[in-house]
Amino acid sequence: MKLTSVELIAVCPDPVIGVDNKGIINIFNRAAERLLGFNAQDVIDTLQITTLYEREDEADNVNKLLSAESYGEVGMIEGYDTRIIGQDGQVFPVRLSAAFINNIENEELVGTICYFHDLTIRQELEENLRELSRTDHLTNMFNSRQLYQSLKDEIMRSSRYKHPFGLICYSLNGLKETNDKLGHLVGDEVLKLLALVTRDTLRENDTGFRYTGNEFIVICPETDYAGALKVAVRLQETFSKLLPQALSTVYRELKNPLILNQGVTVFYGGNNVDAKELIHQAIRTMDKSKQDGEESICLYEANMRLVL
Repeated sequence: MKLTSVELIAVCPDPVIGVDNKGIINIFNRAAERLLGFNAQDVIDTLQITTLYEREDEADNVNKLLSAESYGEVGMIEGYDTRIIGQDGQVFPVRLSAAFINNIENEELVGTICYFHDLTIRQELEENLRELSRTDHLTNMFNSRQLYQSLKDEIMRSSRYKHPFGLICYSLNGLKETNDKLGHLVGDEVLKLLALVTRDTLRENDTGFRYTGNEFIVICPETDYAGALKVAVRLQETFSKLLPQALSTVYRELKNPLILNQGVTVFYGGNNVDAKELIHQAIRTMDKSKQDGEESICLYEANMRLVL
């Protein structure tokens, strides 16, 4: 069975839209109807192709590309990414392939035919992969990879505007005992609780990261030592209050309580340090807060410890 070009266009799984020399739609297949929500009879010989593009000048841009060799031969486009709009206003990312249509008898240009491949699912998958690459699977917090990128960006911004930002590093003292005595599943629940508390107690512009297995870091933009200390105190108080409720009866089985030890450092915009050194400052300060085994917050600059 041999199909005509009209039949092939009709059954094509991708939206196919044709226009005449004035940009009026004269071909609109079933796939275009399904994706964009229009009825073919309502748009053919009525609707301008410019209406379907997100950008007002995109139709002119497509014609310019067809007349050049940027995306294939002159008169053709292969694999050009753009965005089109459905009847309900939804925007679809698509990959466009197009070609001029010439009259068979005199080679006169009579219009353009466009094939739109929907990239929505592909872009969602790519975004999910990007999110997985920068997110810790247990806590759903950003991971160390994202931490270094975010910290570099914050250092550049702080250096440019001479505004400080705080860095808080904290870890759970007693987590190993919890894992050994109650099992790693309980330990994982504790880490999840800490991540939840972190998200709920941070300010709008603060960002938390799981740096290593038991080390967490928070970036506090536009924040000096006083502001960062308030964030650390709020985090410590909230976690200490919720932990016994979360572990319920098994909490009593712990010989030593689970406590947070925190270290705070601040970048003032003129510091000659990079992301790695700032992280080391925060970690060293946190380690100092563990020296007496009590729940405490240590400040890097003043080299002091506040016991709560």
